[in-house]
Amino acid sequence: MKTTERRTYERYNFSKNFRGSLSTKVNDQEVKLQLVDISEAGIGAVLEESMSNIIKKDTSFTGAELFINEVSQCLLNLSVETIREFDTDNKSFFARASDEESSSALWEVLFKHHSPYSIDEEKHDKITEISERIPGRGLYTEEARLERLEFIRDFTNAKLENVAKNSFEPQKLSGNIEGFIGSVEIPVGIAGPLKINGQEARGVFFAPMATTEGALVASVVRGATAISRSGGATARVLGQRMMRVPFFVLADLKSALFFSAWIREHFYEITEQTKKYSNYAELIELYPQLIGKTVHVHFVYRTGDASGQNMTTTCTWNACMWILKKMEYFKSVNIEKFLIEGNLSNDKKVTFQSFIKGRGIRVISEVFIPEKVLNSVLKVTSSQLASSYLAGVSGAIEAGMIGTNINIANVIAAIFTSTGQDIACVHESSIGHFHIEATKEGIYASMMLPSLVIGSIGGGTSLTQQRECLEIMDCYGLGKNRKLAEIIASFCLALDLSTNSAVVGGQFAGAHERLGRNRPVNHMKRGDFNIDLITKIMQQTLEDDSIQVQEFNPIKEKSSGTSIITQQTSGKINKLLGIFPYKLVYSNRDSTINTDVMVKIKPKDTEVIHTLNAIGSICDQRLAEELKKANGKMAFTNCHVKELEIYRQKDERFTKYIPKIYGIYENEDREAYVIMMERLQNLVLMDSADDISGWTKNHIYTAIDGISELHSIWYGKEDELKKKSWIGHYPTTNRMMELSRLFELLGVHLQSEFPNWISDFHLTRYRDRIKKIPEWWGAIENMPKTLIHNDFNPRNIAFRKTNTGLQLCVYDWELATVHLPQHDVCELLAFVLDHEPDREELVHYAEYQRKALEKACGISINVDDWWQGYRSCIWDLMVNRIVMYVLAHTVRDYKFMLRILNRLRQMIEIIVIG
Repeated sequence: MKTTERRTYERYNFSKNFRGSLSTKVNDQEVKLQLVDISEAGIGAVLEESMSNIIKKDTSFTGAELFINEVSQCLLNLSVETIREFDTDNKSFFARASDEESSSALWEVLFKHHSPYSIDEEKHDKITEISERIPGRGLYTEEARLERLEFIRDFTNAKLENVAKNSFEPQKLSGNIEGFIGSVEIPVGIAGPLKINGQEARGVFFAPMATTEGALVASVVRGATAISRSGGATARVLGQRMMRVPFFVLADLKSALFFSAWIREHFYEITEQTKKYSNYAELIELYPQLIGKTVHVHFVYRTGDASGQNMTTTCTWNACMWILKKMEYFKSVNIEKFLIEGNLSNDKKVTFQSFIKGRGIRVISEVFIPEKVLNSVLKVTSSQLASSYLAGVSGAIEAGMIGTNINIANVIAAIFTSTGQDIACVHESSIGHFHIEATKEGIYASMMLPSLVIGSIGGGTSLTQQRECLEIMDCYGLGKNRKLAEIIASFCLALDLSTNSAVVGGQFAGAHERLGRNRPVNHMKRGDFNIDLITKIMQQTLEDDSIQVQEFNPIKEKSSGTSIITQQTSGKINKLLGIFPYKLVYSNRDSTINTDVMVKIKPKDTEVIHTLNAIGSICDQRLAEELKKANGKMAFTNCHVKELEIYRQKDERFTKYIPKIYGIYENEDREAYVIMMERLQNLVLMDSADDISGWTKNHIYTAIDGISELHSIWYGKEDELKKKSWIGHYPTTNRMMELSRLFELLGVHLQSEFPNWISDFHLTRYRDRIKKIPEWWGAIENMPKTLIHNDFNPRNIAFRKTNTGLQLCVYDWELATVHLPQHDVCELLAFVLDHEPDREELVHYAEYQRKALEKACGISINVDDWWQGYRSCIWDLMVNRIVMYVLAHTVRDYKFMLRILNRLRQMIEIIVIG
């Protein structure tokens, strides 16, 4: 513990582990004082009663010996300055250092015991010899690998179970690695498509990127989209240089000048020497550089399709051996020292020399992007982008940056890793010069990479997986190096354009934003779901105290289906979310049950809304702002508790059509919202949204029959339903109008992101429907409503086989809301109809549902009002649901998306007629 004395000295209190004492003479009497505290100014000591008559103010201690933890530290000259009296039994005094030597000695003691920079030699292990040596040195066999693996396991106690897994043949790794024990897996993503109009790279390309940085590939894809929609990037290789710069130390300047002249005069002879040692390295330049009496000789090569560091070293070394031999004929020339490298080749370093002259391949890529593409894809204007770029240039100059770019190292590192390039060369290869200027019709942008050190042959490019990644771009083998350079430069341009636009539009922060909390939360972990907790949950949910769980073990499976909400949120929130299968064995009063269950762990509504806002920020800042204003008012509020409450219903009309519920658990302090239900297996048409080929009319009828019975529970009781605390934000005409700007921007996003999906005509009609919300939602307002599923499609429904035929099973009720029952069936039809419907077919299904609901409710429903409700629900489905699906589709591909959009558009054409 430390305090401040006179605002100048740090005072440290002594403690059990930091003990101090002072040995001195007072009036010729030897005394040992217990210390209280210490600072550079002096020491504080206990004043025992026996000493109070001889230690007083101004008492001097000369040559007092200071001990810390019983170890002598130094001799001090001190003078008592103050007596501290806390009570009648506790006194101490402060003695100040009498001279600078004593003060300095105290500071040294404090540094030794309290500074993080102090090194205690006594605590160092005095290891004079390390006996352990890695076994199997130089051996490239599986036996040697396993021997090394066991050695490092024994030495470190690390299990290395996953590192040990690999697909390499050890005997083929000679020249790539030493001491081989295994491999580390890095996920590889695909960025693109990117159109490139290069000299070597011509066409549409996808780039493999090995990275663990979220949002990187998505950002590259956005930039690539903007470039491709603008006609593509034009790319050219400007040159290639690979250097090795040995140095020669001569006796004096005269000899150095002589040697330099000889080097310049014998370029062709030296070139012939280098040719003997490589088929690819071509010496194109040779020049000496004098620094005092030292001559650095720049050997500059072209290296063809190899990056060339190793081959140029070999060529240069042998040429230098020839040079040294030739120098023996000149008796007046004395070469005192020769080294193959003097740090002027800039190998794996960022230097101005590499930026100006180049090292590796110098390549440039450019693009002109029209204003329309800037607005629709990058969500910025040309003036915004240009002004942001200029501000960035100023910052780069102020920081002393070599070149100017935003984050091209991300692309270079990702492609280098996936394609077997020399990873350390990412450093020098990431020198880049990014340029933007505004034009009358948009922006001009270019990216120049002056020192891209890459190869399409040699090194790690021949490893199996790395070779495959090169083959994605058709860049493996001879004659492909320049093509690879043009591709890398163009993808770097794509990333910097996207990142710069994201900074301008606010998406940069949004893509990396994390959900803030006011308090620490101990979130649920897999280990928390133990037998005791599961027993308690089941007893409470099933209202049966006799239940005892005997076994609850996770089932290993590759993946479990999950809702879009949980899917999207789990990637943004650092907590356990998703659906997890378990083997459950439990007993009750009657029997022992052995079954499989699914544990669904739900995100909070605030987490879902946060994720939604983050997706919006990636797409369009205007859209992001409207999403934040809406704050989840599109059925997302209370989604974490809504499904739990719905599953608590005991009505047989409900429980008949849902999975069997074994447990519901809610713990607000731990933000745990959990449902344990039967593991759905062997159901008909489960998860069939992507492939609807198995759906028939009978399946549609069965689905309508089931959902109609579910709708009958709350039909016409919407006032009672709206009072439920868990129902959340249900739609009304006024609330829909409040969200009209959001709906409009979602439509604009749909067209800008997927221009081939929606025409200007359809967008105009969509906007017109938004303006007329009071008309068609006014019709909905006046009709009887119920609790609808609001996500009623093949992602969340399937069919059980029963003795009487198929029976509907509905799950994932988190978006349920108060609405017309027609809404669920309209959504179902948009998903499962495999052909363009006509008016007669829509009316047929509408009538089938009306009659099914009449039967379930025991009431009569007006035909015309029912059809009017159908028409309004189709518009509501487009405005309030499908555009939100498209927003999710922006960041995750849903194969069904285009199909249901087209089907819904066909349904709209029917209802427009009437």
